[in-house]
Amino acid sequence: MSKTMKPGKTLRNMKTKTTILFLIAIFMIACNAEHKISIEDKKFDKYFFNEKNIPVVEGKVLNLTDEEIENTKLEYSIVTPFDQDQFQVKKYGILNADGTFELEIDYAFPYQQIWLHIGESFYAGIYANSDLYIELDADSLREKRVYMNGAGVKYLGTDGELNTFLNNHILYKREEQLSIAEKLSTLSRDKNLDYESFLSKYDSLYILLHNIDDEFIEKNPSPYSWILKNERLSEYYGDLCVRHWSPTGPKMSENLFNDIINHKPYLVSNNGSSFYNYLFTYLGRRAGKYEPIIVDDFLGYTKLSDAEKVKVNEYSNIKAQSERGNPFDTIRFRELSESIYPLLNDTITAFQTSKTLKYIDSLFTDSKADFLKLKLTSKDPKEKKVIIETALNTINTEWCKEILESGYKESIEKMASIERILKGEKSFTSTKNIGEPIAEMPFGAKLYKVDKLKAEELLSNIKTAFNNKALILDFWATWCGPCLDEMPFSKKLREEFKSQPIEFVYLCTSSGSDIESWKAKIIELEVGGTHLFVESSIESELMKLFSFGGFPSYAFIDKSGNYKAGAISRMSYLEKEELKKLLVEK
Repeated sequence: MSKTMKPGKTLRNMKTKTTILFLIAIFMIACNAEHKISIEDKKFDKYFFNEKNIPVVEGKVLNLTDEEIENTKLEYSIVTPFDQDQFQVKKYGILNADGTFELEIDYAFPYQQIWLHIGESFYAGIYANSDLYIELDADSLREKRVYMNGAGVKYLGTDGELNTFLNNHILYKREEQLSIAEKLSTLSRDKNLDYESFLSKYDSLYILLHNIDDEFIEKNPSPYSWILKNERLSEYYGDLCVRHWSPTGPKMSENLFNDIINHKPYLVSNNGSSFYNYLFTYLGRRAGKYEPIIVDDFLGYTKLSDAEKVKVNEYSNIKAQSERGNPFDTIRFRELSESIYPLLNDTITAFQTSKTLKYIDSLFTDSKADFLKLKLTSKDPKEKKVIIETALNTINTEWCKEILESGYKESIEKMASIERILKGEKSFTSTKNIGEPIAEMPFGAKLYKVDKLKAEELLSNIKTAFNNKALILDFWATWCGPCLDEMPFSKKLREEFKSQPIEFVYLCTSSGSDIESWKAKIIELEVGGTHLFVESSIESELMKLFSFGGFPSYAFIDKSGNYKAGAISRMSYLEKEELKKLLVEK
C-alpha cells in the first residue's frame, strides 16, 4: 500500500470515500495497541480515582549558577478536558538549590499535554502519562534557546521516548508545517468560498500534513506513531466542527457527523480537548439550544412572584395584540421586552440545558455523554448554578460528577471573593497604588508596572483608584493575535465614551513579553487608558478569580462595584448602545 496520497484526492470524497476509508483504516490499525484508555471510556472512571495513575514529571537544570537558580522562572500550563474557561490551567514551580524541579499535576489524565517554560532558554510541549524526567544543560541553553528539543535537552523516564518522538515531529519540516497551518487558517476565514470548494481545499491541505507525518514516521519508527495519527485526526475533525457552527451555514452530512461523533481522542492535549470543545458547541446548535426563545412557552413554568407573573402575562397579551395587527402600547411593550428575559432567565437556562442534555444522551454511551456534559458552563455564576443543577441529575459517571460539583463550588467561592473585594469587605489594608508609574503617552495612555501586589489587592486598588467609575478590565498579551485584533474596537469605544464615568484598564501579562515590547505595542496601537504590565503570576491569579481561562478576557464592573459576569465576550461584539445600557445600573 502506498505511503503517500495523491493531492488530487480528498479526505471525504462523497462518491467513493476512498481516501477517508484509507485514512481511517490506518488510524484503526494504529489505535489497536494495548493499554490505552480514553477519558470517554467507561473504564476511565476507575482509572481516575487511582492516585497511582497521576503522572510524575521531574527534572533538573545542570550547570546553573546560584544567581541563575534564584532568577530563573518556571511556568507551565496544563491542558485540561474541562470546559473552555478551564482549557489550560496555569501553574508556577520553583528550581531547588540543586537545580531540580517537579511539576504539580492534579489529575490522573492519560497523555496530558503541558506547555513548559523554564527561564528564557527552554520552551516545550511535554506529555505526562506515567513518569517523565527532563534533564537540561544550562551551558548548552545559554548558547542557543531550545524550542521543543535540541542540544542540552534529554527526555528520560517511561515517557522519555514519547516526548522525544512528539517534540521532534513538531520540528520536522517546521516551516512547511507552519505554512500549511497558515493556509488552513486563511481558508477557515474565507466566508466567500462555497462549501464544496472549501472541503476540497481543506482536505488537500490535510493530506499534505498527513504525508509529512508518514514521512516522519518512516524515518523515525516508534511505538508511539499511533499518537501522532490520533492527534492529527482530532485536529482535522475539530476544525470541521467549527466550520459547521453557523446555523445558517452548510449542513454537515450524516456520514461526516457519524465519523466525528465516533472519533475518540486519546490525549488530553490542545488538539484532543479542542476537538471535544468544538464538537460540544456543534452539538448544542444541533440540539436547538440557540433557537429563538418564545416567552409564551414559559408561562406557568417559572418560579416567579405573583407580581412578576402579572408582568409576563401582560407582555404575552400585548404581543398577541401586535401579532393580530391590533393597536398596542409600543412604549410599554418595549419596556416589558427589556425586562422580561431576566425574569425568565433561570427557566430559559434550564430549558436550553435540558435540550442539549437530552440530545447528547441520545447519541452516546453514559460515560461519553457524561464527560461531554462537563463542557456545560457560563461566565454568569447564577446561570452556572442552574446549568450544573440541571446537569447533575443526569450524570451517572462518578469522576464527572466530582469535577462538576467541585467546579461549581469553586466558581461560587470566587464570585463571593470578587464581590467582597469590590465592596471593600477585605481583610487587608487597601491603598490607591495600582503599580509603579512608567510613562504617560501623548495619546492618553498611562503606563504602570505591577509586580508586588497580590491579585485581590490589585483589583481592590483599581476600583479605589477609579471611584464612582465603571470599569472594563481587558486581560491581554502582546503575543496574542485575537487580543490585538480586538484593540481597535476597544480604542473606538473608549474614545466615544471618554466623557462618561467609565475607565478602560488594560492588564498585559509579563509572560512571553517584556516592558519594552509592551510599550512598543501600546505605542503602535495608540490605545489610551490605563495600562498595567502585570507579573504573570499576579495576572494568572486575578484571572482565576473571574474564572477566565485565556486571552483575551474581559470583565465589566459598574460604578457601584457590581461585577456583571459575561457582559463582554469580545470588544468587537460590544455595540455602543449595549455599553450605554451597562452604564445604567439596575
